[in-house]
Parts: sequence; C-alpha cells; structure tokens
Amino acid sequence: MAPEVISKMPYGTEVDIWSLGIMVVEMVDGEPPYFNETPISAMKKLRDEPVPSVKNIQRVSPVLKDFLSCMLTRDTQQRSSASDLLEHPFLLQAGPPRCLVPLVEQYRKRMSLC
Repeated sequence: MAPEVISKMPYGTEVDIWSLGIMVVEMVDGEPPYFNETPISAMKKLRDEPVPSVKNIQRVSPVLKDFLSCMLTRDTQQRSSASDLLEHPFLLQAGPPRCLVPLVEQYRKRMSLC
C-alpha cells in the first residue's frame, strides 16, 4: 500500500506505480516487504520508515535498482509515470515475451514429475 493511501491523502495513479515497485521487490525477495510484521506495523513502516528495498540489494543490477527507485519514491510528484517506466532501460533491455515460453514449458515438465 502506498504511503499516501496509508496517510489517507488524496491520490491518483501514482499508487499503482508504488504497488508495481513493491511487487518487483516481492518477485526478487519471494515475499513483500515487512512480511513478518502485523498488517498495522507494516503499514506504519511503509508510511514512516525509509522506502523498502530488496533484502540483498548487492545482488540486484544497477538498472533494476534505478527502476525500483523510480517507482518507490515517497514524493508522488517525483515518482515515475507508467509512460516513463515503459521507456526505462530495465524494460527496454528485456527480451520479447516469447523468450519465456521455453522456461514455462520446462517448469511445467518439472512440476508434472512431482
């Protein structure tokens, strides 16, 4: 949940950008920030503490670090828009979606053996 939502301030599409950043953190770490906290404690930390980041930031590429910083910015005026993010080098360097097909097929085969 974006800090401005927790603080009950007016908000717009910027909250979706924050949520995308949190989802990226979750994809890297395997769990959302403050996963072991109570919901109230997690919301207070999201509102009051430094912006969350991945647990092992040294394992993250510089371009992904920058991508995250564009989304996880408290100042909504400084937070990137969806259009800006679509032009970010992290997304521009990504392969076409079809490159995922072999990985998904390999995963399905592995799961069918279980």
